[in-house]
Amino acid sequence: MARLSDLLQQEESAPQLHDGDNAPLSPEIGQQSCALCSGAGFVYRDVSLDHPDFGKAVPCRCMQLENVEARQLRLQRYSNLGPLTRLTFENLVRSGRSPNQRHHVIFGRCVDDAESFAQDPHGWLVLVGPSGSGKTHIAAAIANRCIERGIPALFVVVPDLLDHLRAAYKPSTDVSYDELFEQVRNAPVLVLDDLGTQSATPWAQEKLFQIINHRFNLRLPTVITTNTPLNKLDDPLRTRLGDPSQMRPHADPIARVHIIEEHGPLDDWEFNLMQLPKMREMTFFNFDHTDVLAPRDKTWREAAYQAALAYAETPEGWLVLFSGRSNDRAHLMAAIANRRKDAGESPLLVRVRDLLDFLRHAMMGNGDNDYYSQKQALRACPFLLLDELEIGIGSEYTRNELYDLLYWRQMARLPTVVSSPSEMNQLLRDHSGWRRLAQLFMIPDFCSEIRVGEDSPNEDAQGTTRAPAASQRSTRGRRKPG
Repeated sequence: MARLSDLLQQEESAPQLHDGDNAPLSPEIGQQSCALCSGAGFVYRDVSLDHPDFGKAVPCRCMQLENVEARQLRLQRYSNLGPLTRLTFENLVRSGRSPNQRHHVIFGRCVDDAESFAQDPHGWLVLVGPSGSGKTHIAAAIANRCIERGIPALFVVVPDLLDHLRAAYKPSTDVSYDELFEQVRNAPVLVLDDLGTQSATPWAQEKLFQIINHRFNLRLPTVITTNTPLNKLDDPLRTRLGDPSQMRPHADPIARVHIIEEHGPLDDWEFNLMQLPKMREMTFFNFDHTDVLAPRDKTWREAAYQAALAYAETPEGWLVLFSGRSNDRAHLMAAIANRRKDAGESPLLVRVRDLLDFLRHAMMGNGDNDYYSQKQALRACPFLLLDELEIGIGSEYTRNELYDLLYWRQMARLPTVVSSPSEMNQLLRDHSGWRRLAQLFMIPDFCSEIRVGEDSPNEDAQGTTRAPAASQRSTRGRRKPG
């Protein structure tokens, strides 16, 4: 993509110009072809604040003499879209890229609103969603549609814009800082892509706020994309971008906010393993059925796969997965969680060690997390998956924390998946102090215990590596899964 400063050049010391009504105009940055608009094709009237045309772009007189093809080329040069001219509404997948059916509906509504905006640009459109969700395609499609209709639109990536503004301070630049800054904040239609990915320096925050606040006050059409949840932006930006939590009855919001892929309250927790790309790739489709040790192992693995798949489709009660092969347990747990995400839920998959460290940290008052509110969120989590439950054995603190969490979830009949390298009932019976917890896993028709194949010859009952020896394979608690 060409540098923004190369596309937005203006002849030095441009005189104040007037249209036929003798109203002074402010020339815009563009090609050196027209004495009035410098090639931009539009001008701003220099009128008072209460004038109806204040802040509005009006076509320059040279537009009447320009043919359609030349006009399109000029608008494309001004837009800064570069290769993004290929991104249009015609080649946009209107259901989005998420496998979640609920997200398809949300994405479709966003596309409909974006097309309406491109037909008649007014107000603001804010698109919030993770990387790869299609925000930039929608934003570029809006800019391209505006250009098709002869409406000047400027597309800028926020980190690149800030780099150009910094460079404009140098005396050797073709475009001064003031010229570039004014061009961006007064563009007839401005698209700010990837807000929130810029460096969070005080200078960058100040420049961004000046641009956004100026356009907010003048009600200039603006499209903003961000992968940062609005509640994590600075308060001044949140209020102008239309964060619903900041709205008041007397507010005058101009932004329509679309959360393309809505996240649940626990999705962004730092210890949620479902944030890891590798875990999101583990599905029922790519579970390896061929990695077997013996014919009996194949039978167990297939039965465990079918049981986990059935539970993922209709999660009722608790499911316990145990095996000495930690990769198998992790894959099936992630596959269950991914299937529930596709159904529109927000599963929380955590290692017990990380969970206990988090609660201990919150209980000691370290950080911003309130212990009791976080603990209640865990209790009420719609779908919880606990990996390696046996980690907590031996500590009275961890026993109490785990029992309190699981007892609450058992009383509420909330779906829960637990993994362990050993058969859960045997594991709990072998350690003193766990009888209360053991009783939670012995409720008929509520808790199912499934063996995920035979233990690997290279792992013992606790999942640690040891030398291969067929005679050392664990045989305790072997039984066909229910």
